Amino acid sequence: MASYTIGELIRDARERLHYSQEELCYGICTPSTLSRIENGLQTPGRKTLEGLMQRLGVADRIYYFYLNLEERERYELEQQLTRCLGNRDFEQAEQLAASMEAGIRNLPVNSVSLKMERQYLAFARALIEKEKGRTAEWVLHELLHAIHLTIPEFDGIHIYSRLLTYHEIAILNSIGCAYHSLGKVLDGIRLLYGLKEYVECHTMHGDEISSKYPMILQNLSSWLGQEGMHKDALELCQAGIDYCIKYGKLHTFPMLLCNKACALAALEQYDMSKDFFNQSIAVFQATNQQEHAEQVRSYAMIHYGIIL
Repeated sequence: MASYTIGELIRDARERLHYSQEELCYGICTPSTLSRIENGLQTPGRKTLEGLMQRLGVADRIYYFYLNLEERERYELEQQLTRCLGNRDFEQAEQLAASMEAGIRNLPVNSVSLKMERQYLAFARALIEKEKGRTAEWVLHELLHAIHLTIPEFDGIHIYSRLLTYHEIAILNSIGCAYHSLGKVLDGIRLLYGLKEYVECHTMHGDEISSKYPMILQNLSSWLGQEGMHKDALELCQAGIDYCIKYGKLHTFPMLLCNKACALAALEQYDMSKDFFNQSIAVFQATNQQEHAEQVRSYAMIHYGIIL
């Protein structure tokens, strides 16, 4: 029975999507390295393989089975760190980041995967330091440093026509949030609209990307609402709500419901607004987030006079 190598999988997916080798590997490895991988002459490291597969929109973790023991251990450590960041367990996240940093010290300086390992760590440390009170200016500087490791020409706003990994999308989303924190709201909106269009125009699957898309819509709808663009915010909220329902994503779902309620209240559709505020509270309560539920209740009363 003929075997199907990882290189053949990458090449077939790339050709099916009509990407050139240069488009796929930009910022990850050289086209000659990708050519050797596709032809079975070189085994890609974990981060190289991960980045290529993500840009191709191949399902998460399929590449796990092609890793050696050391790479699997680094992968599991990164997954733990990602979960801690998502759960806002920043103390544990800092310990895991230190372990990851120690684990890559022995990688060759010219390792193709090293800069991507460093990119993820730089991103994680920016989030950790933000929680510890670092200024928004410092956080933005570190996030820009992280994205420039693989997209050196990024000007801070425009994504242009580059293919993106999941980590690059997460970093760019965080850059948009940093702009918003610094009062550069329009810069944040422009960047996130670019991300929104990118995700919508590319075939991307898996848990990681399906959690990032509604997060982008949540941020955009919130910022547009603050700028008085309530109809646009309402449209984005509904797109995010529909997406969360379709793919079973609860993380951003209650905040999208809340954002929709706010937009409706601003448009003086108070009965519908009250319904969506109540839905947001119910989801927060069902997911054991009572504090967030009470915040929504209080926000509706203070800003719109809606008693829930």
